[in-house]
Amino acid sequence: MDVASSTPTAAPTISRTVMILGASIGNALEFYDFVIYGFFATDLATAFFPGHDATTKLLLTFGTFGVSFLARPVGAVILGTFADRRGRTACMILAVSLMTLASALITLMPSRASIGLLAPLGILLARLIQGFALGGEFGSSTALMIEHSPGRESHAASWQGTSQNVAGLCAAAVAYGLSLALSTAAFQHWGFRIAFAIGTLAGPIAIVLRRHLVDAPGFIAQQRNPADTAARDPSTGGGIAIAAGMVAIGTAQTYLIVYLPTYAATQLHMTQGKALGAIVLLYIVTLAIVPLRLLIARRFDTSHRSRDMIISCVAMMAAGYPAFMLLGLWPSATALFLIPLFFTVIGLPYNAPLTGFMGMVFPIRHRGIGLSVGYAIGIALFGGFAPFINTWLIEQTGDPRSPGLYLGLASIITIIAIGFAKSRLPPADNAPAGRR
Repeated sequence: MDVASSTPTAAPTISRTVMILGASIGNALEFYDFVIYGFFATDLATAFFPGHDATTKLLLTFGTFGVSFLARPVGAVILGTFADRRGRTACMILAVSLMTLASALITLMPSRASIGLLAPLGILLARLIQGFALGGEFGSSTALMIEHSPGRESHAASWQGTSQNVAGLCAAAVAYGLSLALSTAAFQHWGFRIAFAIGTLAGPIAIVLRRHLVDAPGFIAQQRNPADTAARDPSTGGGIAIAAGMVAIGTAQTYLIVYLPTYAATQLHMTQGKALGAIVLLYIVTLAIVPLRLLIARRFDTSHRSRDMIISCVAMMAAGYPAFMLLGLWPSATALFLIPLFFTVIGLPYNAPLTGFMGMVFPIRHRGIGLSVGYAIGIALFGGFAPFINTWLIEQTGDPRSPGLYLGLASIITIIAIGFAKSRLPPADNAPAGRR
């Protein structure tokens, strides 16, 4: 489906396929780098971070992982404002350029043995640059997808989640392949550099794709007449709080998968190769159910009913602690595959329409900054520090099942946020206003 401009001066048209691919590739690069960081956490700890024991080094590694998320709100404010004023596509090109620079820094950074404390500081700098860039990436790219797809907002935006699954599969496959191809010593000392280099090389491809994108006609029209709807706009601050809460369980669940290889190695004493093999299979199966994900998102577009999302959150809340109990009783690659798959399936009614739902919480004129800041805060609070919190919880409580409690808390927050978000949704074409 081609999108034509409805404004007096016609904007160039782009195909729906090019629009979705160009918009979602930045999200895929983001997720690839974060998954790789999580998969190689123990090796990054050895190469770059000081500490007298493995737990201290791992906490520093995950702490750096989490600190980068604190740069997201800063990037969200600056780049989100840029997206609302200068355009979605301009912001997307800038964001992916900064992401590529950060990935290159991690790839080339000398080890702590070579340059001392400059090594962990360099990794921290790279993560802060990446966090800043990612602060504006999600909001601008999601806004572009939504604004090019009136009546199909959730269906279009659900490709963001699909791109994460593709990126997760690529990251897991790269890590798994390196674990098979390299000796244990080589894998631990420089395998992560190959993995990050692959992500770095994908950056220029994303930039070229995004140079072919154009802003949606609705956004262009709003830029020309900014005062037309300003008086009717709901509170942006309230929308930001709602969006941050809406992503709580989704991001906790996502980064739990990133944390699982480390959990398997430190708590279940499983080899990295076996754990990564289970995660590769998980992503393959997850991609196989993408058509179901798109179908659920399309159903939401026609009804705007959130009941299934809430039921899904309740199911994830109830399953969190028992899942880790089962993993402790059955510490195997099979369990490491089946348990995240179970969460993926029961989480589909929530995850499939989530991104589009969040976008519709905000009016066009504030969608860039609203989505960017809300998503950045939610990811920072509930995702970026999740591996750190899970590691800390286990260390403090001595209970390897305690990460399940974190999932329960995130679910409650999301259920509350969805309740507030419903009041901001316009009625769907096929549903009366009272049946949302």
